[in-house]
Amino acid sequence: MRRVRRGVRGMMIRSLYRLAFFLLLAAGAAALAALRGGQAAWFLAWLLTGAGAVSLSVFLFSLMKAEVVRSGDNQTLFPRDELTVELKIRHMSLLPVLWMSVADRFVREADGQLYTVRKRVYPGWRGRFTVRYRISGLERGSYRYTGTELLAGDCWGLVQKRRLLPGSGGFTVLPEGRAVLPVGLPKGAGGDETEGASPFRPSIPGHGVRPYENGDPLHRVHWKSTARRDGLMTRVDEPALERRFQVMLDGSASAYQGRPELFEQAIRWAAGILQAAGDIRAMAGLACNGKQPIRLPPHLPDNGLPALRLLAVLETGGEQSFAELLMDCGSRPGGRDDAVVAVTPVIDFAVERALAQLCQGGRQVFVYHLLGARLAGERELEQKRRLESAGCRVHQIREARIERTVRLHAESEGA
Repeated sequence: MRRVRRGVRGMMIRSLYRLAFFLLLAAGAAALAALRGGQAAWFLAWLLTGAGAVSLSVFLFSLMKAEVVRSGDNQTLFPRDELTVELKIRHMSLLPVLWMSVADRFVREADGQLYTVRKRVYPGWRGRFTVRYRISGLERGSYRYTGTELLAGDCWGLVQKRRLLPGSGGFTVLPEGRAVLPVGLPKGAGGDETEGASPFRPSIPGHGVRPYENGDPLHRVHWKSTARRDGLMTRVDEPALERRFQVMLDGSASAYQGRPELFEQAIRWAAGILQAAGDIRAMAGLACNGKQPIRLPPHLPDNGLPALRLLAVLETGGEQSFAELLMDCGSRPGGRDDAVVAVTPVIDFAVERALAQLCQGGRQVFVYHLLGARLAGERELEQKRRLESAGCRVHQIREARIERTVRLHAESEGA
């Protein structure tokens, strides 16, 4: 923000320098006409003087005051959703504004990446107009509006005048969950079902959500589940599971060193598991040893939204190891009956021992072992055999990196 303010002051100073140089040329042309005479010299002098006077008037009497009211604050959306932001701009100018450039800026707080949406409008004598723009495809995270910049000037680009209006509020982009089916097995990257039992197979068939059948009333359609499936899903109010789940996400920096895309995959799988639990009204919690430790006990989630908001701003770098997190979960007296769903890209000796101890303590343990884009080697296959012999159910997931494209589209009204 300070850099933007310095840029605004620098442009104003450069505009004054250009205007002073232009008026100096006009004075030189007038002096030449007075000394040597001639209509061409006088024409040039009056032309430069008139253009300089117009530019000076634009600099002094345009954008004397301005304010902006923004809609679209404090919203929560998924990357596939489209956010519409509306800017209602009011300015005071004593001259018609022939053109104006509107730039709205917002920043991703996790890494400081700045996004700018620009739109050129032609307000003329209108003191009020509206600019709308749409955003989609952003990465997960918390975004904050930093400010709106208004830029106006003359027709020939001699002077430009800017107003920088502070921004407030922001929005949150939730992680896009992988398609973990509440009934059946979790799907792999290619759409095929991976081996191993799903932790979300209901004990009573037909409860939670089920495929739509002819004759089901439309008000019973579960639209959030339908949006993530290939067909309509019907809502059933009775809980499909009596069990409680604790999703354990590995957030240690050593597990993802040099592989940030693998951390995003882990978050998507954890989000998909939580959303699947919300679809069938199962009690699910979340624990993570990331930079911002998470300890969310199992509860009936609103489609997983409380946990998804925490995952949206999660970063790696916690002090606690994943094995310690698993043992801490197993030692808590209130959660000894909770099934454990572990999501991690690395299963070392300590993690393998902690998972085996949870199984020996009577806990149901489901392991989502993320392999990234590579195939499982002999070491991973041997780990899977040992964990399954100890009572764990292991999913080894191979998934290619997902590339996102940010789309920004602006339009105006009343200008």
